[in-house]
Amino acid sequence: MAAFTFSERQRAVMKALGEAILHHADGPTPPQLDVLMADAEAHLGRVSRPQRAAILLGLLLVRFLPFLLLSALEPFDALSVPKRLRLLERMDRSRWSVLLMPLVAFKSLLSLLFFEQPAELRAMGYPGDDRKRWLRVTA
Repeated sequence: MAAFTFSERQRAVMKALGEAILHHADGPTPPQLDVLMADAEAHLGRVSRPQRAAILLGLLLVRFLPFLLLSALEPFDALSVPKRLRLLERMDRSRWSVLLMPLVAFKSLLSLLFFEQPAELRAMGYPGDDRKRWLRVTA
């Protein structure tokens, strides 16, 4: 499969989405977002062209959503994190599937990729290879 890379605009929107969806007091940090973008590109390089096109179309929708909802005169990636969070909350409460489905897709993809990172697993208390002591072996 051919390698996939985001354009600069796509990367900015995806990074802004990741920063907003995974926002908490300590992060995510810029290095974590860089790893997340690399993982997202690797994932999108393996999916089918129609799936990749749907994700990229969803990114385009999210980028211009502030204009479409008349909530800001800037694209999504130029908004502050609190404004992005309010916009994502509006998407989440929407009855229109054209607004809800991209959020579900991005939230699922970014959460899966972010929380699979070894540092995040350790931060959540996942024991890694030590987990074997909790496995029961039946004879």
